[in-house]
Amino acid sequence: MNFNKNHQKIVEELSLLKKEQSKIFIVKEFAKHAKLQRKINKLNEQLKIHVRENSSKNLKIKFISKVSLYVFSGILNLLFVYYNYNKTVLIELPTNWFLPLSWLVQWPSSKVGTMSFVFWYGITNCVAKVTINNVL
Repeated sequence: MNFNKNHQKIVEELSLLKKEQSKIFIVKEFAKHAKLQRKINKLNEQLKIHVRENSSKNLKIKFISKVSLYVFSGILNLLFVYYNYNKTVLIELPTNWFLPLSWLVQWPSSKVGTMSFVFWYGITNCVAKVTINNVL
């Protein structure tokens, strides 16, 4: 609220200065006109600074909310898949294909040499997102 009050105050003061300046005849009262113009320029700069600060705050809020929504939706999606398909095995593979990461390929199923649905779903989602981002 403080930001809005300051912004409104600057706008009102700027409006009053412009009205006052429009009433002054520039040829006869050049010094007064120039002084008002300097005040107007200063207020315009303050107004620009306020607008920049406000837009950067809005951008941060939008970014944080968008990221948190993506994280929440991803976690919810993975939990749904995990609880519904946690023991589902898609295919049995030779045990040496994914040797250092075989635990990840078979997770959450504990059968050695298998690929779980959760792993397959996660990989296909990542590939789909990368493909869509590159196409669009």
